[in-house]
Amino acid sequence: MTKLDTNALSSEYPRTVWTQDDGKTVGVIAQEGGCGKVSASVLEQSASVVKIELVETLPLSKQACTMDIRFPPLTVKLAEPLGERTVALTSRQEQK
Repeated sequence: MTKLDTNALSSEYPRTVWTQDDGKTVGVIAQEGGCGKVSASVLEQSASVVKIELVETLPLSKQACTMDIRFPPLTVKLAEPLGERTVALTSRQEQK
């Protein structure tokens, strides 16, 4: 299976990664909760690593939100198939 670097994730964050489309698409299980909405983007694609950032966007204004935690599957497209490269996951929150 895919080599995975999850050192930048909190201990509670999911660590499920897969490939599809002959390795040109990488899928991840992300985490979001309440009014947050998570997205994934490729930060870097080198010969040895693909860095994927998971960003949970929270609303700027205060609003009533459920307290549920969701684990949506997300995918990102790569320029070349993943092959033997390591997938490095990072996550952060932002407000918009």
